[in-house]
Amino acid sequence: MPHLSVKGVQLHYALEGPEGAPVVALSNSLSTDMRMWEPQVAALTARYRVLRYDVRGHGKSAVAPAPYSVEALADDLAGLLEGLGLGPAHVVGLSLGGMTAQMLAVRRPELVLSLALVATTCRPPFGTQAAWAARAQEVRDTGDFSLVEGPMLERWLTRRFRRARPEGVALVREMIQGTSMEGYVGACLAIGGLDVCGKLSAFGKPVRIWAGEEDPGTTVEDAELIAAGIPAAKLVVVAHARHLLNWDAEADFTPSLMAWLEDISK
Repeated sequence: MPHLSVKGVQLHYALEGPEGAPVVALSNSLSTDMRMWEPQVAALTARYRVLRYDVRGHGKSAVAPAPYSVEALADDLAGLLEGLGLGPAHVVGLSLGGMTAQMLAVRRPELVLSLALVATTCRPPFGTQAAWAARAQEVRDTGDFSLVEGPMLERWLTRRFRRARPEGVALVREMIQGTSMEGYVGACLAIGGLDVCGKLSAFGKPVRIWAGEEDPGTTVEDAELIAAGIPAAKLVVVAHARHLLNWDAEADFTPSLMAWLEDISK
């Protein structure tokens, strides 16, 4: 798959689906890569021109030196859209990807047709910038991703999913373990600096928010805070789902996303 240089950072991307179709851009979470969207790719590419990419420091994208900011990550996505001549897109982001999507809508609203915000927040999860800086420093100091891998899998996926879908768990674990140390630290520091609550009050394009009922990281209350600050936003709470809800609740989430995209694309 190809790469594109955006402000000196080589970003790995995939562009699939029929040419001339509406564009859907997918942005991945911390400690994953574009494969995070595999449960939705077939449905989306049958109807849309789909851009997936690896966030800087993740997957096969370049490992830019930390720290990162959500503003820089949003500019990366803007650079991809413009560099590939894709024009405005329906932007779908999960967790860090949802933070990136919100910031893109703040900084470059002309590039955004709609926002699909999945398991995300408009402020640092777990409370403070200091907490994210401490997490990043601990992993950097020890060089040991096992400190975060186990807790991540438990927060991201219900026990039901982990028992029923070992192959899915294996891929998620592979993505976590494959994330570069610098990329992880940089993204943690970006998350810690997030401050986008209330900054989309004038954004009048369609916004749909999905929150996992059992997500302990980006909670339903976090999703409600986003919705309260965007008049056009509507919130869907997905029952019995944790953070990586596009996997954990695929049977509910994928049809819901597809139906919403179809409705707003008419």
